[in-house]
Amino acid sequence: MGLLLSPSLSLRNILFATDFSSCSESALTYAIGLSRRYDSLLNIVSVVPAEICDNAQPPDPFYFRHSAENKMANLVTSELFHGIRHQELVTEGEGRVSQVLSELMRKLEIDLVVLGTRGRGGVKKLLLGSVAEEIVYSAPCPVLTAGPYASPKPIPELKLARILYATDLPPGPARALAYALWLAEHEHAHLTLLNILKMPADVPLERVEAEKDIAMTRLEQLVPFEAGLSVKTEFVVEIGGPAEDILKVAEGQGADLIVMGPHHTSHPRISVHLPWVTPHQVLCHARCPVFTVRG
Repeated sequence: MGLLLSPSLSLRNILFATDFSSCSESALTYAIGLSRRYDSLLNIVSVVPAEICDNAQPPDPFYFRHSAENKMANLVTSELFHGIRHQELVTEGEGRVSQVLSELMRKLEIDLVVLGTRGRGGVKKLLLGSVAEEIVYSAPCPVLTAGPYASPKPIPELKLARILYATDLPPGPARALAYALWLAEHEHAHLTLLNILKMPADVPLERVEAEKDIAMTRLEQLVPFEAGLSVKTEFVVEIGGPAEDILKVAEGQGADLIVMGPHHTSHPRISVHLPWVTPHQVLCHARCPVFTVRG
């Protein structure tokens, strides 16, 4: 029986954003694996910023677009795409790449974006570093990122057996939890719900234990009764730094996917350059892909 909590969720329409770099290649296996598993239409998109073409020197002012089109043609000849419904698009766009992609997501009614990131700021390639994280904060749909430490798995072995959902508890994004439960059910995965408490070192032990008990109760109450019947769940409360403990628990459990919701911000270009922002650190250092869902 499907979860009553999330009857409208689907992954029928996936967008894989690529700049043809090695980090984009590492994300490709996840895009193809999910497309195959959910019988999705895979939209393979590369954006060439218009200013690059405008500033190109003669004799070929369209060199960058032609280069992207050739790379796209070579990419889709791979046998990895056999049996996958897909379409390709190379487009020029005015403005930032993240804005161009967000418009495409709405136009194509995309359910999930998949991309690679090195998790660095100041990198000029199209989908590296801060640009990828801008997409995480601005996309109208969930974004799956494969960072530099996320090992690509062979397509037949792409199984999400263990999923970690990291939450700061309400008012955290309810939609992130809905996706975590939905994915855990469809993947027959073990789902861990994790909450990290930040507390001063001089807090008495009794107070620490009391706060952990309260957090555990609130964490357990997040999962609806009917969801608990179809998804194997585990609840973990830790004391420490959010990013460090999310990464530690994920690695300790051998998580195949981290699901989380970024904190709300009206200035994504600023937020992604702050190295202490928890989502930034997780995207940079996770050893598995990260599924980010905005509220």
